[in-house]
Amino acid sequence: SKSPIFFEGDCPQDLGSLLVLPLTTSDEGPMGVLVLGARAANIFGQQIQTMLELIAGQVAIKLDLGRAHETIREMAMVDGMTGLKNHRTFQQAFDTMLERASRRQDDLCMMLMDIDHFKRLNDTYGHPFGDEVLKQVAAVLGSAARKVDLAARYGGEEFALLIEDAELASSRMIAERVRAEVEALRFQHDSMGDVSVTISMGIACYPEHGQTKDELVANADQALYLAKQTGRNRVCDWPEVVEASDKVVSRLF
Repeated sequence: SKSPIFFEGDCPQDLGSLLVLPLTTSDEGPMGVLVLGARAANIFGQQIQTMLELIAGQVAIKLDLGRAHETIREMAMVDGMTGLKNHRTFQQAFDTMLERASRRQDDLCMMLMDIDHFKRLNDTYGHPFGDEVLKQVAAVLGSAARKVDLAARYGGEEFALLIEDAELASSRMIAERVRAEVEALRFQHDSMGDVSVTISMGIACYPEHGQTKDELVANADQALYLAKQTGRNRVCDWPEVVEASDKVVSRLF
């Protein structure tokens, strides 16, 4: 597609010379242009133009290298299967977000979620089908995250979501919406027809449910375990874990 070099009103009116050089390093077309202007007429002779073309070529190489480095950096941060942030990036971002929450005295909620019976699903329908489930569940999670939040593939069939400046009640609303949207997904299998999946989720929020990353991860994981132990396809939080433990103790005594 063709794009204008100047939009209406942008081009200076008193130019006597104008040289437009494409910035390209391959056959894929230019990544931009180098535009040079002068008030004097006929200033870009062949010798000057040749020199400027060499400069434009070097600029294009630098831009292409910068773009390649950015692509590599992004690939190192992203899980190749799902397109969400990977576990390493999640851990680094968690430290940053937790420090920011502490400094601002804000809430920070962590959701840890797991696709129910995923091993059985893989064994029954095959790994390519399981991969498609991972991708679509990740898409639901990614759409639920705001720009300030972070959605990640925690590992295997586990995902995590960090919600900034959100207390437990609002985080539970987000979690319930994600759970319901995953439950509503339908996957087509050649021999089995429509297949549905569910997820279980655990929530722990800073500062009420933990002061450190390790505490929050451990408490969210226990809440996730409680969700699985009490029927799956549900959301549990750390206060529910504490309540369930108190009930067990009261029955013992």
